[in-house]
Amino acid sequence: MENKFEGFVLAGGKSQRMKTDKAFLQIGDETFLTRAVKILSSTCKNRVKIVLNKAQTNFIERLPNQIPHIFDVYENRGALGGIHAALNDCQRGWAIVLAVDLPRVTGEAIERLARIAVESKKFAAIVPIQTDGRPQPLCAVYRAEDCWTRLKNLLNESASASVKDFLELVPTRFVEQDELTTNAGEDLFFNVNRPSDLQILVSQNQ
Repeated sequence: MENKFEGFVLAGGKSQRMKTDKAFLQIGDETFLTRAVKILSSTCKNRVKIVLNKAQTNFIERLPNQIPHIFDVYENRGALGGIHAALNDCQRGWAIVLAVDLPRVTGEAIERLARIAVESKKFAAIVPIQTDGRPQPLCAVYRAEDCWTRLKNLLNESASASVKDFLELVPTRFVEQDELTTNAGEDLFFNVNRPSDLQILVSQNQ
């Protein structure tokens, strides 16, 4: 199954609320970036890349050894730009994207998303639903052939397009969190945006 997938860590955010690059925050003895690469590698093996924005050349030397990186094609387009870069680069059937600031996502969840994707013949995007009921498109699986052109056209047509706009253009299967984990109380999609979020994460992992 792993031959069908490539993994992409979205690490091109500006981290304005955190005031430091989230890719190099620590959880335990590893950075968020190293952890995200490891989580994707459980399904994608050695086909994982890091997606950056073009202003991040200053920390390329800090990237995990031997993990290739690519840059956004559309600059300053936020999450959509990162997803597009992944789809644009993807040479396998499916691109698995994972935002670097979702450190609680597990290899089990990625594996289950991938299996659902393989079984979902009529869907082009497999997107989890968080415990708060919102979709989480930055830990999701996209069929590159079906999604790339539509996303490129959307980015060209609208400077204010959102990920929600994109998902409305492709057949999307939404997956409840319970389908992705055996731990019913787990908050897989806890998003670390602010220093206070990091404090919560650290305190819960002590």
